[in-house]
Amino acid sequence: MRRPVLIFTLISILFVGVPLSAQDIELPEYTMEQRWQRLATLTVGWHAAVVALGESQGMTPEEVGTWIGKFFAKSWLGGAEASQFLTGTYRNFMSFPDAEVEVMATTPTSVTARFNRPIDDMVGPVGRIGVPRENIVAMLERVDAVVADWVGVDMERRSEGDYDIVTMETRYGPIRASNDIRWNRSSYLSWLTWLQLMSLRMESGMTAREIGAANAELYKTTWSAPTPWRFFRGMLWNQMTDPGTDCEVLSASSDEVRARCREHYRDLVEQNESRFGVTPEDVFESGRAFAEGVAEHLGLRWTEVLEDGYRVIAVTRR
Repeated sequence: MRRPVLIFTLISILFVGVPLSAQDIELPEYTMEQRWQRLATLTVGWHAAVVALGESQGMTPEEVGTWIGKFFAKSWLGGAEASQFLTGTYRNFMSFPDAEVEVMATTPTSVTARFNRPIDDMVGPVGRIGVPRENIVAMLERVDAVVADWVGVDMERRSEGDYDIVTMETRYGPIRASNDIRWNRSSYLSWLTWLQLMSLRMESGMTAREIGAANAELYKTTWSAPTPWRFFRGMLWNQMTDPGTDCEVLSASSDEVRARCREHYRDLVEQNESRFGVTPEDVFESGRAFAEGVAEHLGLRWTEVLEDGYRVIAVTRR
């Protein structure tokens, strides 16, 4: 009775008991064109999956497209002219390797272009993962229509052989902008104003630290934060006017807060350094001097250093 068990054990070891070494596995290498094609194929697969998910919730492909269109419209600034909207849709459309777009006619207020259908070969005549081609197309066309309406462009589409002929007409209607776009724009303009003011003060002979200390002297009496946590929270709250703010609390207690914040302003400051003559290091030194000055007024201590693109911060009691 023991031999069958022994034989089964030996067979199991032969099949699953021998580990493969790293040398036994060779991963294939793909060209950039192959990667691009695979990404496009997966994108169409996700299109089909979203349509299928919507249908499982009782939504038509058009209703799915309306939801997606409203979601993505938030990333567009309204009030665009037809030529601007064509440029934006062209950029997105060209994410497919075989995409082709030809401008056929233009007027001061409109543009007509011809788009091929690169997804047809990826979907095939019977659809993708059980979703018919016409359902995927209906969803995508509805996405375009919703975004166009948000932007302020009237859009008409007709089929002509293997192409879609799309005419876009500038509506000159209301200029819409999502809160995200407004927030980013407001933050950008605030940064430019702040850099300009800092530049003027540096031209007058002040150092970055002197500017930060002067700002602390000006605003310190407006602060009432008796604990390290409240002070750090207040400083972070002010920085959150910038949507790029990204901070992580490493540890916190009633007597000490340690955190690190990404140096999110570096790219913007470097892009405008030739205009204002202010460097990311100047911004860091000014901000550190400001925090130190306000902290001292509150009976606290603020220390801050730069490490690998992060501002490493410690706030303690004196």
